[in-house]
Amino acid sequence: MLAILAMKLQQKIFWLFLLLLPFQLGKHFWPNWSYVLGLRVDYFSPVIYLTDILVFALLILWLVEEIKKALLVKKNQRQNKENLFLLGVIFLFLLVNVLLALNPGVGFLKLFKIIELFFLGWYISKHDYQLSFTYFPLAFAVIYSSLIALIQFFTQSSLGGLFWWGGERTFNLATPGIAKAIFNGQLILRPYGTFSHPNALAGFILVVLILFIAWQPKNIIAKNIKIWTYFLGIATIILSFSRSAWVLGILVIFYLIFKKIYKKRKQFLLVSFFFLLMSGALFFLLPRFSTNEAFFQRSQLIKSAFLMVNNYPLAGVGLNNFIVRLPDYWSLVGFTYWLQPVHNFYLLVAAETGFTGIIIFLWFLILTYRRLFKLSSPSSLFLTLGLTAILLLSLNDHYWLTLQQNQLLLAIVFGFSWSKIN
Repeated sequence: MLAILAMKLQQKIFWLFLLLLPFQLGKHFWPNWSYVLGLRVDYFSPVIYLTDILVFALLILWLVEEIKKALLVKKNQRQNKENLFLLGVIFLFLLVNVLLALNPGVGFLKLFKIIELFFLGWYISKHDYQLSFTYFPLAFAVIYSSLIALIQFFTQSSLGGLFWWGGERTFNLATPGIAKAIFNGQLILRPYGTFSHPNALAGFILVVLILFIAWQPKNIIAKNIKIWTYFLGIATIILSFSRSAWVLGILVIFYLIFKKIYKKRKQFLLVSFFFLLMSGALFFLLPRFSTNEAFFQRSQLIKSAFLMVNNYPLAGVGLNNFIVRLPDYWSLVGFTYWLQPVHNFYLLVAAETGFTGIIIFLWFLILTYRRLFKLSSPSSLFLTLGLTAILLLSLNDHYWLTLQQNQLLLAIVFGFSWSKIN
């Protein structure tokens, strides 16, 4: 009886977690090591988010459940030992990586986040959650996030009031450093929703909409919810002016059309290869369509990342230490430092963890894709597309590795990719 109640409680917490996934409400702390050149860096601030509390609640309940199971059932000890050994080696590498970094404080901050995301993904993979379990809470999450973003766009400012409790930042068109776009010769504010950047908002919504393609509503209410989710979500992606999300969204549509036309395996594989080739080429070309200043800043960050990899090829400069070491590599005089991670997920991993870290990550990706390709359910197809969308968006940005909502969604996608039931 207690076990059933505990499972129901976990399901309710997980449902609430998915619903509140876009929330950015959290308590920030600013220790001495969270400053670079005397400036506060958001990426270095330890934050306890509302969503973190929900994740920790899930993991504590799960831990109690696993301890009870371990006392009652003997599992395959050899398999467990092999898995624990591999995890122990990876953890030891990351621990040494942090200890040798110039700023161990920010390194431990990232290490704790990686551990949290790993256990969240593991939790999902070990439970009988179907992908369909996420549809309603994530649909409502997309709907309210889109409504907030659309109102921001039409009012050209943040909403304030109660929306601050959802994590909305206070801004308007005149706020320094705010994301803007030029439309019809006019400077306009790009909407943020409750996210840290419009690109992160658009990427989050796009991946959720891709996962929702597998959703087959069985009643009129569910059908209407799905329609409104797509209508508001697509409108938000368009008005976010996130070119990466635009291009990838169009490519996904063409991919699904061609997949329906070419049903034979060889033709499907050819279309898939063409899709990946075109996607990669477009995402490498996209930064060149930025403004001169943005292109210079991004290119300088890329150069700095390559120099870090060259100087620290084995283990990198340390987790979360890219910005810490950036002043040592930003060589040109006359420009202010742009205290941002390099806008490429893979370069950031390589710069901070070296070739060892990027090999571990790619090895895990290969194992994940192998698992997804072996499955034949609709869920596995759209999980594959969702994961691929994340990886392609990561060619041109870093938010899947650095921002709370996107990190959590990435862990969810990995968790369902390894779930037995999916």
